[in-house]
Amino acid sequence: FRVSRKIGKIQRLPRDELQVLRDRGLSYARISEVMMEKRNYRISPTTVRRFLLCKGRKKKPYSPRSVPEHLHSQVKELVDGLYEEESTRTTNDVIKQVFEKMNLQVKRDVIAQIRSELGLRKFRVRYGHAVRIVNRLLRIIYIEAKQEQGEQFLHHSFSDESYVQLGKNSQSCFVKSRAASIKAAPKHVAKVLVWGAISVRGPSPCIILSGKDAIIDSPKYQKILHEKYVKWNRVTFGGIGVLVQDAAPCHVSRSCRLYFERAGISQLIGHVQVKMQQVLEKRGEPCPD
Repeated sequence: FRVSRKIGKIQRLPRDELQVLRDRGLSYARISEVMMEKRNYRISPTTVRRFLLCKGRKKKPYSPRSVPEHLHSQVKELVDGLYEEESTRTTNDVIKQVFEKMNLQVKRDVIAQIRSELGLRKFRVRYGHAVRIVNRLLRIIYIEAKQEQGEQFLHHSFSDESYVQLGKNSQSCFVKSRAASIKAAPKHVAKVLVWGAISVRGPSPCIILSGKDAIIDSPKYQKILHEKYVKWNRVTFGGIGVLVQDAAPCHVSRSCRLYFERAGISQLIGHVQVKMQQVLEKRGEPCPD
């Protein structure tokens, strides 16, 4: 029968603890015994000495092999200009631009090192139309307040609309500050609007609008509800379903509130313009009504 010894990698040894024991005046042999008693590390005195006296190797200065030294500053200036012009460029695109303008083939690690020298960091792109924290906060407050009352959302329908547009929306960018990662969304692009609702009993029928019809106002929103939601609500919930929506102006207008009363649709997020200020003042706490 042979007891297997516990192997501890020398890189994982507590260097600070070894240094403290050495500062107390303990010999390498005594340090080896103490480490065996406390940490169950089987380490020889010679290894302790080598581990304490090892200062590590100095990092060599970066010298890219694919870029001559006299051209490094020019490549760096070119890469800086490319990312300043378009921060969502990929590494392959930058390599292609350098080859076309300087007839120089560089590697990916060289571009990464130049980005590090320029102070460029990788962030996720945030588009202006996607930053709507207030609407998200209102729904969270509403859900938490209803859960405290014991609501199980068995006859609720959560509705929203979303735009799907043509064009490339990059996911990441290389900028020097996080604030620069927020990009403006184009106004006039080919896009369609998709409206739908989800509930415990499944999703509602979706409606797709394109062209000028994709710009939603109060009459068009009422038309969507009249053509899709009212009939689905009667079949699914027997007409007693509760519609939950966000704080879009076309949802909370006076004409929409009158339509909800005529059609028998329960609207639970009303007077949102007044409640938004209360939510911000109370820092997220539930508001009355």
